[in-house]
Amino acid sequence: MSLAPGESQLRLTGAHQVVRGVGLLLLTGCAFMFIVGLTVWADQLHGPAYLRYWSWCFLLALIAMFAAGVDMWLIRRAARQARRQAFREQFGSRN
Repeated sequence: MSLAPGESQLRLTGAHQVVRGVGLLLLTGCAFMFIVGLTVWADQLHGPAYLRYWSWCFLLALIAMFAAGVDMWLIRRAARQARRQAFREQFGSRN
C-alpha cells in the first residue's frame, strides 16, 4: 500500500473539523478577553466585575482544553482504525 505524495493515510472526518473550529473560536475568544482585560478594561475591572470577567475567560480556556482532548481522542481513534486497516491489508488475505 503506497501513498501518493501529499496523501494522508489517516482519514479525518467532519467531526474533526467541527471540534477544531470550536476550539479555534474558544481560544481566540479567550485570547481576546485576555488582551482586552489587561489593556482596555484594566482600570474598570474591580471587585465582582473582576472575578466575573476572569472567571468567564478561565471557563473559555477550560472548554478549549476539553475540545483539544476530544480532538486528541478523535485522532487516536482514526489512527487506530488506520493501523487496523493496514494490518488487515498486509496480513488478512494470507491463507
